[in-house]
Amino acid sequence: IFFEAHYEKGLDFYRERYFAGWDGQVAVGDGRTHHLFLPFVPGRLREHFPQARLVAVLRDPVARAYSHWWHRTTRGLETLPFEDALEANRRERAAGRDFGGPDGPTLWKAGMLDDQTARIRPRLYLELGEYASQIERFRAAVPPEQLRVVLFEDLAHDPESVTREVWRFIGVDPDQPIRDATPQNVAQTRVRTPLAARMLHWPGQDLARRILPGTLRDGLRRYLAGRPADQPAMSAGTESALLEHYRPHNRALAALLERDLDAWSQPDARRRREERDAG
Repeated sequence: IFFEAHYEKGLDFYRERYFAGWDGQVAVGDGRTHHLFLPFVPGRLREHFPQARLVAVLRDPVARAYSHWWHRTTRGLETLPFEDALEANRRERAAGRDFGGPDGPTLWKAGMLDDQTARIRPRLYLELGEYASQIERFRAAVPPEQLRVVLFEDLAHDPESVTREVWRFIGVDPDQPIRDATPQNVAQTRVRTPLAARMLHWPGQDLARRILPGTLRDGLRRYLAGRPADQPAMSAGTESALLEHYRPHNRALAALLERDLDAWSQPDARRRREERDAG
């Protein structure tokens, strides 16, 4: 989260905080969803790492928005049903927040619950899936040969081939074995109570990490976030409204990538793909 929350601390902090364990590996890096979304990040990357290779993984924006909401819900960061959360997102957006202005970095950091884990308070279910303008910003900031766009659906369908291609792109030996191709960060549990949510996101938890023994800390965290939960189905009406919202953004992205993205706008095709990837 250096480029979002710790940028003013400088590159020495960045290297020490995130890459202290570097031991001569060919490539190292970091990943963060919001780097693609935030208008001030491409310039910061270009200034300090002009030769960096950048990889953007894009998911069907409707599925992405719903998954984002469920992820936040299971962790106690969202208390509203999906439809109400989307409406709250629209109201917050209409209020005029602008992360692209001169005060954008300050405004963004002010919306974090804490700057250690960078949990974000603003609802961004809609904006994060409007990919075309985000890709255009990065294309304007870096040479085209330094940016690779990967579709999540391709990665889920053929993780080995896609991962090897990404390795080749960043200069890593593509023939090395892939250690783990199983899905990561799948939300299968939900915080037990609102109090548990507050404890999980308590701003002073960094101090607790240093004081509590690791086994006790991890056990407490698993208990607080350990209630089993199944993701509810999205209503057809909500899906239809989201498909309409993203249609122009998807068309613009398809033109940028020179790739057919019609399946992102077709409910039946979306469901078949989601079922295939889940299986």
